[in-house]
Amino acid sequence: MNRKRNITIRSAKLPLLAVCLGLLLSGTPACAQPAFALELPLQCQPGETCWVANYVDVNPTPVAQDFQCGPRSYNGHDGVDFAIRDQGVMAAGVPVLASAAGAVKSVRDGMADTGLLAPGAEETLKGKECGNGVVIDHDGGWQTQYCHLRQGSIIVRPGEAVATGATLGAVGMSGWAEFPHVHLAVRHNGVELDPFTGLPGGSACGQPGTPLWHPDLGMTYQQAALYNAGFSAGPPDILRIRAGQPSGNPLMPQSPALVLWVEILGVTQGDLVRFRIIGPNTATLLAEEQRIDKTQARRYIFMGKRRTAQSWPAGEYRGQVTLIRKQAGTESWQESIERVVMLQ
Repeated sequence: MNRKRNITIRSAKLPLLAVCLGLLLSGTPACAQPAFALELPLQCQPGETCWVANYVDVNPTPVAQDFQCGPRSYNGHDGVDFAIRDQGVMAAGVPVLASAAGAVKSVRDGMADTGLLAPGAEETLKGKECGNGVVIDHDGGWQTQYCHLRQGSIIVRPGEAVATGATLGAVGMSGWAEFPHVHLAVRHNGVELDPFTGLPGGSACGQPGTPLWHPDLGMTYQQAALYNAGFSAGPPDILRIRAGQPSGNPLMPQSPALVLWVEILGVTQGDLVRFRIIGPNTATLLAEEQRIDKTQARRYIFMGKRRTAQSWPAGEYRGQVTLIRKQAGTESWQESIERVVMLQ
């Protein structure tokens, strides 16, 4: 059997909300370059090879909210989490980069990349939630912190001058982490700021501000992200998938089922997740949907169809997963991800 894997086609979707949109209402030039401009803290393509998993919590109450009043944060979260697809990508190495030029203030390395998956981790990680990390001081009272780096990957030392974009280490899963990502925290004169608005983290949501991102990045607010998907011949092994390994049930012509799975960042209660599998000759084999009953930072879902014939016909099988979100007073927002597999 010949298999064509990891082919992603993103369908057309409504534009994401630009973070500088609110500046037009306040009279500030849209997307003007801030006095302190940040580049991405890792080497990746946003929305393709990295995704925002959590934004800064801007709500001072126990109810977490991101800067757009959405639920994509958790209580007290003081930075932005940029996630990569899985631990296989982490093992291959994704550089963590200095978001601005400065001098290294402090470094910690040597913590294992087991994160919160290790037994008793919540107790042993107290006071070391950042895991392996780097703190950089910048001119004008600015400071950035990079957390959860891969064990043994940090190549800078305290006192060392670093340029914008200089490699600090690699994305890992050390410290208070459940998946590979880098946590970027930004401070000015000791005050934590949200890089998407330039405002203190305890500010109320929905306030206009000046983003700290370099305008050439075109950083936008992601309501959710369908960041990984694939086929399997039965219920997929989520631990293998998150480790960057095959799902554990390779597809064969005599496979008992054809299953389409997806991982999503930022689902909200009421979201609709629609699954569709199209077989050879454009025959629709599966058209099902599931309503999300709980707001979660990360959700794994799968649906499939049992084999009824002697074997699956040879040819191309295309799977599409679409997330649909209804919003009061606006059109529905949606995003899709596709996968293709060949059976011979």
